[in-house]
Amino acid sequence: MGRPAKSVAVKSGAISSEDAATRLAIENKLRGAAVKPQPPEGLTDGQREIFNFIVDGLAASDILGSLDVFVLESTAVAIDRLRAINSMIDAKPELMLNTATQNSRAKYQSDLWRGCNELCLSPQARAKIGGMAAQKQKESMDPLLEALKDDD
Repeated sequence: MGRPAKSVAVKSGAISSEDAATRLAIENKLRGAAVKPQPPEGLTDGQREIFNFIVDGLAASDILGSLDVFVLESTAVAIDRLRAINSMIDAKPELMLNTATQNSRAKYQSDLWRGCNELCLSPQARAKIGGMAAQKQKESMDPLLEALKDDD
């Protein structure tokens, strides 16, 4: 099974500038409007707080769009429920030996890791996004690159 595709904005492999521009345009169109997603109805106050925390943390990256609300919602619910299960275990340590509790915990932990992967929440993903953003800024200020672009 191959690795999951990455956004061209954070891709580090070789890709022609024409292909990159085409992919970026399509990704931006599919992403939806570059708006700050709002928490959907039905989330608890705690889940809403987690949702907004993630959105606020990713606001500067400009990678969120209106379609990301579903991944954000799922991740917020997983974090909230994982915290609840951990609190239950802290209150009653014998629950560490309870199969149903541990299966539920493993399921929400898996959902959390999936959400982190999808939303680029790992330190490695943030570092890659930061490096790409810095490179873009450097390229946008490079007079030689600007002159070469005008030459096309």
